[in-house]
Amino acid sequence: MRHIIEKANEIREKYGIDDLELLASKFGAEVVEIPLGKIIKEVYIKDEGVIVIDPNLHPYKKRHLIAHGLAHHLFHRNTRVNYFLDERDDRFNYWKQKKQEKEAEVFAAYLLIPEDKLNEKLKEEWVKDSPDPIPELAEEFQVSENFMRKRLELKFIKES
Repeated sequence: MRHIIEKANEIREKYGIDDLELLASKFGAEVVEIPLGKIIKEVYIKDEGVIVIDPNLHPYKKRHLIAHGLAHHLFHRNTRVNYFLDERDDRFNYWKQKKQEKEAEVFAAYLLIPEDKLNEKLKEEWVKDSPDPIPELAEEFQVSENFMRKRLELKFIKES
């Protein structure tokens, strides 16, 4: 998993993350917004290098899903499956691809919420004093509260 984190850090430092659609295009992936319905929110079509996201999603959720799709584009193009996010139970449908989904989530987490910046924020007094700093942290990093929780879980798993 270390190479996934290192790649996320390298890309963020070299290109920034202000415009994730532009970032994806630098690596040959195209982001397309198409209504996908109530269940599927993101699809990666590996043969075309296309990341499809639902236009009705919150901008922070879109950022997460573009970063997630970019990970599939960078690391999983040679697998046999396309990927999609199933919102029914907030888990990924991945047939036999559990490892690839975890890698995509870790990449997105470290790309959008870098370890050094997260550590700085967690040391701030307002975070320590807050009964629930998740909403403010999510806003700070422009991600959903749910994704912020996942990122914090990754941090604490790594430290234990």
